[in-house]
Amino acid sequence: MPKGIILIGWTNKEGFFLIHKYPENLKITEDEIMRIGSLHRMRQLDANVITLKLKNLNVISFFSGLITANYYIAPNFAISLLLDKNEDKKNYTKTLPLGAKIVLGELPLERFDARTTTEKEVLAKIGKSYIETLPKLYDILINDKIKINEDELQIILSTKTELDKIKEENEKLKEKLNDRDVTINLLKETINELTQKLKSKDSMLHIKLALEKKLERQRIENELNSKIKKLEQELEKSQKMISELQETLTLLLDYKLVMQQRDEENKEFLKNLLDSLGPYSDDEFHQNMIKNLIEYLEKIEWAPEI
Repeated sequence: MPKGIILIGWTNKEGFFLIHKYPENLKITEDEIMRIGSLHRMRQLDANVITLKLKNLNVISFFSGLITANYYIAPNFAISLLLDKNEDKKNYTKTLPLGAKIVLGELPLERFDARTTTEKEVLAKIGKSYIETLPKLYDILINDKIKINEDELQIILSTKTELDKIKEENEKLKEKLNDRDVTINLLKETINELTQKLKSKDSMLHIKLALEKKLERQRIENELNSKIKKLEQELEKSQKMISELQETLTLLLDYKLVMQQRDEENKEFLKNLLDSLGPYSDDEFHQNMIKNLIEYLEKIEWAPEI
């Protein structure tokens, strides 16, 4: 006996997503939902039926088809019947598509672009009819109440034959050829009109003046481009010189800082030396030495306190 049934939606942004499940305690993962939907898309874009095996389930699923393909009633929806892994899926390959109209037929006829619509927007547009119709479909399926109608089933799952496709391509080619003939005739008329205009003197004079103006504009444009190129080269040189000057200034500042540090060290040394010579200031030799030290310190902007 089937374990449950689910209704799946699809958008280009989110891919396949669960809309509703019955019963509520039915276990199905997002990965399993994506596998079901992806297999539908790989099979074909029209309405189609697939069977597949999941980890603990057998699945029979009906996809209503994309809005850009041959869809059945409401596009971009899948209804999947989840079976026990030992149950035969073939029992429902015909009854599920035939019964899908019970759910799809109650969805609003409003269409939406699945390429831009979000999952929330889809849920807002389709209403809540599936809450009642999905259990109803499940009950009819498990009790085998759906009468198999092969003609109806063929319409639901109809795909274009090769002959139909060839006919469509043929019609498209005819339309293209007709459009091409019209375009060729228009071009011929245009060429004839231009030829007649070119034969007149006024037209030749107009073309000559237009050509001269074009050449003059091209000459001015070339001159401007040449001047711009020279200015760019000069600007590049100036920027290079500024960069070099900045580097030089940085080096000079570093040197000044080093020299200032050395001056401070020299001052400190000389100050200590003067302090040590203080007790010998009565001696003439030491007096001369102290005098010379003071004169030097005054030159480097420092003098001992008197």
